[in-house]
Amino acid sequence: MATASTKSASAVMQTESNILAALEEHGSRMTWPRRQLARMLARRNDSFSAEEIVAALPTLGRATVYRTLRLLGEAGVLCKTTMPDGSPRYSLDEAHHHHHLVCVVCERIEEFRHPSIERMLRAMRSHVEGELVGHRLELYHRCAVCRESDQGGGDIHVHRARVHSH
Repeated sequence: MATASTKSASAVMQTESNILAALEEHGSRMTWPRRQLARMLARRNDSFSAEEIVAALPTLGRATVYRTLRLLGEAGVLCKTTMPDGSPRYSLDEAHHHHHLVCVVCERIEEFRHPSIERMLRAMRSHVEGELVGHRLELYHRCAVCRESDQGGGDIHVHRARVHSH
């Protein structure tokens, strides 16, 4: 996974521009706090919590950060993932249909697609009364890095969005 420092300056500028354009298209005003948040998010390649953003941008109010993250989600800029403990994490949305692999140890979120899952979702449309309007698929695992370093060792199971170690 690339780190924020590996993003070129032009890629950061383009991402920031895309974030601001999506907000404008969504009908949001371009305020200084939203520009600051867009600039900071454009530099990120990893997932983050709202509290991490609040800590990274102390000049912005907590309510402003939360409100802007909600707007970015509505505008299709951010993808919100629910962690095993129920807390949300965000990442920039790559604008294609995907699902998430969530490491229960380091909380890294990776996007994935699989043809079998896409076929199953298409098949579900004919088995659902009414209209299927959305879905979310998050698979919880221990990533290769955490497994190799034996972090979070032991049996880990997720039940009802809670992680249990045995």
